[in-house]
Amino acid sequence: MIDFRALCGTADFLFMRHGESEGNRDRQMQGRQHSRLTELGRRQAREAGRWLTGRGIGLMLASPLERAAETAAIAASEASLPEPEPLALLEEIDIGIFTGLSLEQAAERHPAEHAAFQRSSWDAVPGAETVEQLYARAMNLWRLLLYRAEAGERSILCVTHSGFLQWIIKTTVGQRAWMPLFSASGNCCVSHLRVDNRDAVGGRTLLANWLLVNAPVANGLH
Repeated sequence: MIDFRALCGTADFLFMRHGESEGNRDRQMQGRQHSRLTELGRRQAREAGRWLTGRGIGLMLASPLERAAETAAIAASEASLPEPEPLALLEEIDIGIFTGLSLEQAAERHPAEHAAFQRSSWDAVPGAETVEQLYARAMNLWRLLLYRAEAGERSILCVTHSGFLQWIIKTTVGQRAWMPLFSASGNCCVSHLRVDNRDAVGGRTLLANWLLVNAPVANGLH
């Protein structure tokens, strides 16, 4: 669980999923596979950029996977934001032998693993990241974000993927299980964590509030 109490003052951390990719369109489970945006995905990124305009974002970080990097570049250009910095910590979950397959293909080619996946999620898929690995990666991301915030970047936007975004949120509430899932998976939707540690009468207050602040244009698979 992340302890935000050491962060003085206020800070805003925004997390945006990439726009619709060709893999989303084709109903593939992409994982670490590269996939370009569709024309709809590029339009979503432009619309997200317009929504981000004027919100004071000083730092933009992005998964280096093609669909996220392209989304970040389009949104940054539209909103006149700083050039996105690639960050491997923001990559999608490694989904092992299911990479590039649809759910139907996974069931046909790997029936035993698919059946186990239905019960235990990615922990049951050979080669996929485990709960422990994902929690640790999200914790490392938060350590980096808090370091950058303490260094003066008080409004940070990260462009990432729906699967890993779940773990970014889970670590802030100490959740170490696959379920429940959080409502944060629409293409180009933005989740916002507002931290407010300004001193108040009687001691320091702490507000760490998650909000889904930008409705998605369209849904897809991660």
